Amino acid sequence: MSQRVTRAGLASIAVTALVLAGAGSPVWAATPAMTLSSVTGPSGGGTIITGTVASPFVVFPAGTTPAVQFQYVGTGSTTCSATAGAVAQIAVTGTTGTDGVQTVDPDQVRRVSATKVLFTVPSQAYPVIGEDGYPSTINPTGVVLAGAQTWAKWNVCVYDTDSTVSSTLLATASYTVTARPTITSIIPASSPAGGGQSITVNGTGFSAVTTATTGAIGDVPLVDIKVAPNGNSLTATTGPRASGTGLALTLTTPGGTVSSLDPDNNDQPEDADPDTDDAPIGFLYSNGITIAPRTAPAGTTVVVDVNGAGFSGLSFSAAGDPQSTQAHVFLVRDAYVLDSNRGVAECVVQAVIGDTELICTLDLSADQLSLTDSSTLPSTPITDGAYFLTVVADGSTTALNPDPSIVSSGAAFIVAPY
Repeated sequence: MSQRVTRAGLASIAVTALVLAGAGSPVWAATPAMTLSSVTGPSGGGTIITGTVASPFVVFPAGTTPAVQFQYVGTGSTTCSATAGAVAQIAVTGTTGTDGVQTVDPDQVRRVSATKVLFTVPSQAYPVIGEDGYPSTINPTGVVLAGAQTWAKWNVCVYDTDSTVSSTLLATASYTVTARPTITSIIPASSPAGGGQSITVNGTGFSAVTTATTGAIGDVPLVDIKVAPNGNSLTATTGPRASGTGLALTLTTPGGTVSSLDPDNNDQPEDADPDTDDAPIGFLYSNGITIAPRTAPAGTTVVVDVNGAGFSGLSFSAAGDPQSTQAHVFLVRDAYVLDSNRGVAECVVQAVIGDTELICTLDLSADQLSLTDSSTLPSTPITDGAYFLTVVADGSTTALNPDPSIVSSGAAFIVAPY
């Protein structure tokens, strides 16, 4: 049994005795407020929290283990009780709490310093075994939402002991329980590499109760996130990222983090349960580019600004050798095909400005390149027509993964006398 703080030591522990001028009896200061390392967390508990009291006095003496309780906020209860409360079943009418007291297992409470305590938000009943010798049925899943609640405030109350008769309140804080987020769909579940794609994410638990919802795909943050009032959907805009498939879209909400690869957020593999949407939802970044300008007359030379993503991870050929294993930018009719439609010209890269931009020079006065091996075809000028600029990761004729950028309207280039 952990040693508890005695009432005899309270004057040096939790409050300060203030002696009024001309008065012979002390006046006790108010119970100090406690700052939590996390003021919100998911329904069902499990969050590890530190509570710190800004006090010059010894609030949590060495060699003791404070008692921590979660007490409901609702009808008839807005502050911690003067002494520890009896464990009580969570009860809610609509969205308003009417009862509920949960004690943190003493094994999950640690005194860190004179003014700091560490504890875990309850995820099961305490005590686990009831007085009848059977598993307790009082709050068996810990601190949870109930009724029609999508969020609920709780008082965090720290006492010297868990006695409902003789304990003394040492510190208080407020904690908000929110719905654990889930994802049911992402529309569309893809973006061009350059980003800028507006997407809608449907699910639950996105409400910005205490902190804003943030998101990312890989290590690229989503921007301009707007959460629906009911917390069941949000819109966002993708940022630039190198191409990839099966990527995880993650959202961090007041109720925790959810990944689209575990959309029902239960850390379990996909199963046949029709009530859970747990099939992974992979996100696609397509290898797309946009260019400017998008037209030039035959027989001229033009400098082209290419925007996309992932350029800094490629090594581009600056020697105009279209058959090298380095990356290249080709002028291609329709889609790039390794051994039959490699392009009629190379836009030689002059500079990679960053991960999302490069500058290349396209010589339309040169002879065409062979579509099968990129060798030069003498006396074969580049003709007028509609082409696409295509970034290729490997220009060799035996490339295992040339990874050409997709054909899109943004990469269209017209050779014509405009």
